[in-house]
Amino acid sequence: MYIAKQKSASIERLGPLDALAAIGPFSRAKSFSSDIGRFASDFCWAYRTVFPTKHVSYERQSRFLLRTIFNLQPSASWFRYLKDSYLRDIATKEPSLIEAVHRPFFDRNISANKRVRLLKSHFEEFHSIFGLPQAVDVMIGDRVSLCQLEGKGGEKFTINLLREDAYKREGGVTLELTMNDAPLLCLTFSLVRSGREILIKVGGIQSKGLHCRDAARDATHALHGIQPRLLLIDALRAIASQINCTKIECISKENHIHRSWRYRFKKTINAEYNQLWLLAGGKENHSGNFDIPSVVEEKSIDERPSKKRSEYRRRALLIDAMRQQIYQEIFKPEICPTLLWATHNQNLMQMTKATEASNDSESYLDHVEMMSKVC
Repeated sequence: MYIAKQKSASIERLGPLDALAAIGPFSRAKSFSSDIGRFASDFCWAYRTVFPTKHVSYERQSRFLLRTIFNLQPSASWFRYLKDSYLRDIATKEPSLIEAVHRPFFDRNISANKRVRLLKSHFEEFHSIFGLPQAVDVMIGDRVSLCQLEGKGGEKFTINLLREDAYKREGGVTLELTMNDAPLLCLTFSLVRSGREILIKVGGIQSKGLHCRDAARDATHALHGIQPRLLLIDALRAIASQINCTKIECISKENHIHRSWRYRFKKTINAEYNQLWLLAGGKENHSGNFDIPSVVEEKSIDERPSKKRSEYRRRALLIDAMRQQIYQEIFKPEICPTLLWATHNQNLMQMTKATEASNDSESYLDHVEMMSKVC
């Protein structure tokens, strides 16, 4: 009784409108109307961005409206995120980014709610890891060079980071391998955070050019026998090791977005994804995709055939040069000093524990001195 009187007295001290809003149903109604108003504002912004002019067919506008209605909650979440993030200005230049929530992304089987979570997670992690300047450069279509390699006959190989328009439904960012400035191969992936872990999801790997088979054969010869597609996977592993990624999930041929009902009769898949992931050491997971190891234990040179050891040494030097350049490009102190220092500290702690366990005092001091110089 005392509590009821106290509540009544507190309501009486409020104004008539405030007292009405404090009552349960009216409070919920006020919150609901606020949400409606916010969604209307976000939708109007998205609509004006996708259709900046009036010269657009009613069919095109109707499709956008219906897809938004059928996926109301993920659409509202995605529109709000784009409007409030660094992607707002980019969305005005690339309106298809707004419609990404309405189209298949990475895996044809994931729902719209999972799709929007994957999209938001990727762009947040990409911005966090690579820094705002590089993230914006990649998003507006610029190529960020990660490494440059020289082939057996003086060929120039470059691995670039970019956002390729043709592959933006397979993932959020693309690794491109070029040979003498001619695009050769593209691997598209997304970055996802799961708790404290960072995961990489590979949505596709595509050859570029008219004579891709001949170009791939020539590139393999120039790279001392390393297949270009395996070199790109190794470059992805180099990125994964530096951002402490614990898992790389690769799309299977059956789950590729081009197998969805929307693209089934428009797109074809020529690449043998499953065989490639198995060749890279992958294993099929419960969703039908493949998990490949982020770190591969390499054989020592003594385990190689004696006739091919010189070639394997050249391969090892090439891959080491690629990893070192990728590491230096990603972890420039002026771009992301926090992540750089955290990675060095983690490496230092791991080496310290390993050497302490071995009770090798000289090795322990050597490792600490080496890592201190690096840090």
